[in-house]
Amino acid sequence: MNSIRISGGLLKGKKIDFDFRDNLRPTTNKLKEILFNWIQFDITDNYICLDLFAGTGSMGVEAISRGASKVFFIELNKKHYQNIKKNISKLDLQDNAKLVFRDSFSWIQKNDLSKFDLIIIDPPFEKGFEEKILKQILKKNELKKSCKIYIEYSKFVDLELPKTVNVIKEKKLGDVRALLIEI
Repeated sequence: MNSIRISGGLLKGKKIDFDFRDNLRPTTNKLKEILFNWIQFDITDNYICLDLFAGTGSMGVEAISRGASKVFFIELNKKHYQNIKKNISKLDLQDNAKLVFRDSFSWIQKNDLSKFDLIIIDPPFEKGFEEKILKQILKKNELKKSCKIYIEYSKFVDLELPKTVNVIKEKKLGDVRALLIEI
């Protein structure tokens, strides 16, 4: 079992356990710090986050640690889902977390997105999921004006963003590119 440290907020230094053999690619602490520095002044008492393709759950847990009132974790892989569930319990985050065992694409299709302040898109790399899920989110046309979307993807992928999207921040770190966008 491996672990990732929570990089900031109330839970700073606590660990999130995960099984490295499950082809997970957890977001680095450096990238988490970058994202949460970008949005630190946006997080309020009622801040709600959606963590699609949750994987280890580290991005959503980091959001809670830094002040988000609620995070919806969407994960289809049963082992990853069970692991997120254990970490939520271990860190006593049940009141702030809603964990859903479902495919992110079908979850988006069936749920209202208007309550979210931040949507995290960090799918398995090089499967084209980033563009597909972003188009699906935008097609629903339900996001609040202040909603930001964080996308993490391989720097070797040419991500085509719709013209309606405004890139607020961008960072390349190693083989990873991170974008913070708004509609």
